[in-house]
Amino acid sequence: MAMLMTDNFIPHECETRKRRRVEQGDTNSFEDTTITINPVQQVDRFCMIAPNFNCAAVLNDQVKRLQLSNLLHEYKAVVLFFYECDFAPSACNDLQAINHQFERFQSYNTMPLAMSTDTEMVHTAFIAQSGFTPSFPLVADTTRSVSRHFNVINDETGFVKRGAFIIDQTRQVRFSFVLEDNRISHSMDTICAILQNI
Repeated sequence: MAMLMTDNFIPHECETRKRRRVEQGDTNSFEDTTITINPVQQVDRFCMIAPNFNCAAVLNDQVKRLQLSNLLHEYKAVVLFFYECDFAPSACNDLQAINHQFERFQSYNTMPLAMSTDTEMVHTAFIAQSGFTPSFPLVADTTRSVSRHFNVINDETGFVKRGAFIIDQTRQVRFSFVLEDNRISHSMDTICAILQNI
């Protein structure tokens, strides 16, 4: 069972017991140990502000500079998706899922972004080889500064963890979760339900 963390989330007793068994090393249950979603680790998640990043991005086969504040002048929200790296199987799945929901995001006056630590040139090569053109920008966090701010760097691999962050026009993060298991897909229905209330 996947657990989503929102600002008002209070774990049910059964989820608390599952988490306790995992922490105590009980690995007898597939459901209890392999599918977990963790919140962003910040001092104060309720006041988490996204940095006004300015990064290179690839959209429609063109490389452009993309600044968060400029997007938020045009859209009521941005959904920032982090994905592991270009050419990884999880990247193909995530990007295609976002692309499939693009018109839905647009109906909520929201722009999805997909970010990894790959360069814009690697993004371009990945798009050319993948066989589909995303309707949203692939953003290059080559300095890892944005990824560090959101605490999604995987210390073991150096890549980013898969995650999603809803950022409103004040740059406040209204919703966040990080996927720890590549078998889990992003819950687009949950994300869109939150966007309806922004």
